[in-house]
Amino acid sequence: MPDPPPPPTPAPARARPALLAGGLALVVAGVAVLAWVLASAAGLVGGSDDPAMDDTPRTLELLGATPATPGGAGAPTVAYRLEPAGGRPVTVRLEVAADPASRARGLMGRRKLPQGTGMVFLYPADVTEAYWMKDTLVPLSIAFVAADGRVVSVAEMAPCAADPCPSWAPAGPYRYAVELAGGAFGAAGVGKGAKVVPVDPAALPEPA
Repeated sequence: MPDPPPPPTPAPARARPALLAGGLALVVAGVAVLAWVLASAAGLVGGSDDPAMDDTPRTLELLGATPATPGGAGAPTVAYRLEPAGGRPVTVRLEVAADPASRARGLMGRRKLPQGTGMVFLYPADVTEAYWMKDTLVPLSIAFVAADGRVVSVAEMAPCAADPCPSWAPAGPYRYAVELAGGAFGAAGVGKGAKVVPVDPAALPEPA
């Protein structure tokens, strides 16, 4: 029978501390990774430059969305078409004032009114009310329009900061009035006898 193999030589004493140090390093690394994950979930660390990892909310521009008129606090608008006699039609977007309170407020306090925007004042029946510009800060052009869309008359109105303020009366009864930036109706060739009509009448509220 062969002689038994000699007993294994014991490992050097320094091997055991090396193993302990390596294990401790792994534990520390694991704790660091766990801390980073928790901090990311809590939003305490910066996001990635990768758009797929970016959770920042974004505003989407939707096709067909109704724009808000500046100064109108996000008020919805409707489209109206200016149809000069023998001229090219122009489409504008108008805020709607369809009740006594909104008609009385009108465009007061607006510091600017971009071209192609304005307000339409709807009435439940024909009226002959005159308009004035008390506390209105920008010049306006107004068209008084009959129920069939024909322009009764047009006027240019200057701002007025304090009483007494002048008023502008229509040339006859009208069903609605449209205000645009000063000079807009003249620039579009719209005067008495032209038409100013809603693109989609069904989109208009019932006036009160």
